[in-house]
Amino acid sequence: MNKLVTAGIIVVALAAGAGAMFGVMHFMQMNSAAHAHDVAMKPKDGAHPKPILFADLSDIVVSIPAQAGAPATSYVQIGLQFSTHDEQAVTNFTTLQPIIKAQVINLLMSETSASLQNPVTRTALIQNCLIVANSVLAQNGGNSGAKPFDAAYITNLVVQD
Repeated sequence: MNKLVTAGIIVVALAAGAGAMFGVMHFMQMNSAAHAHDVAMKPKDGAHPKPILFADLSDIVVSIPAQAGAPATSYVQIGLQFSTHDEQAVTNFTTLQPIIKAQVINLLMSETSASLQNPVTRTALIQNCLIVANSVLAQNGGNSGAKPFDAAYITNLVVQD
């Protein structure tokens, strides 16, 4: 019986040792993977990633026709935001906002309330508004980059017949 108890204690000790070794290896492997992920996500030059900044163009209301060739009896209200990592682009946008707003109004006046129901038309409108904002800033703002804004987003779109 004494030999049986001793053998049992040895088996339990070996199992506990193996479990502890497995736990330490698992912890070290996770720590190593987390470290590799942290290293991969850090910028190479040591700088912090730049935050995303937004320039807001809101409260644009335009009268538009319900269908092509009809009189303007509908209204569209739109709000847009443009994203960038460049603080100067946001500053220049604020200064040049009347020009950008006027060109976006021109874009909207070529639409109808029926066409704005089409997702393809809205996608094209977003891209055209982004082109407008970038070209106005490039022509007037003195931005060093050719593309001050990376994306445009419709934040409000109301069409009323």
